Amino acid sequence: MQDELIPANLLKRLEELKDREASYWHDELYSVEALTNMAYREQLETSFKLDPLGALPPRQ
Repeated sequence: MQDELIPANLLKRLEELKDREASYWHDELYSVEALTNMAYREQLETSFKLDPLGALPPRQ
């Protein structure tokens, strides 16, 4: 089910990141895709065993 929410290009990018240094996937955590697609963000966090993003700050 989760894979259905992540476009194929992002799944491919995730696979490419697995063989790279931490700086590459750390930068990816702040990409537009990771900040706007929570399914992709969760998949990044799971793949690299990171803490979840957490709640967003309240709107002002």
